[in-house]
Amino acid sequence: MRAATAKTIGVGLLTGLLLNVTGWLGNNFLLGSMWRQLQVTDAGAAWRATIWRDVFSFAPDFVYGVAIAWLCIALRPRFEHWQSSALTAGLFVAITGGVVTYFGIANSGFIGWPLAFASFGLVLATKLPLALLAGRLLEP
Repeated sequence: MRAATAKTIGVGLLTGLLLNVTGWLGNNFLLGSMWRQLQVTDAGAAWRATIWRDVFSFAPDFVYGVAIAWLCIALRPRFEHWQSSALTAGLFVAITGGVVTYFGIANSGFIGWPLAFASFGLVLATKLPLALLAGRLLEP
């Protein structure tokens, strides 16, 4: 594996780890009361007691982190400053991931729209600064 590819993946995984940590903190401390009010109708689903619940909870942020890092590198030649490519990468991943996830879940009726908008705000508040960190770590 080339050093640049390894660095991109490493920065992406670090970004994913930080997305998981900041997302957990935000969902538990900032949005916790909204999530606790949520009534889940299939709480007894057998898969929730397995490792798959954790995999489906944590894996997306690692994918988003690698996507942010990869986009930072791919977009860098198009912008004069690394901050522009990092913010564009973070915004693209935040919008595609956040809108699909939270607005799709709200549209399906599993969560209310206020929680969907609050969660999307949290997505923006975490992904954009961490995209800047990833962009900075990827600069030569």
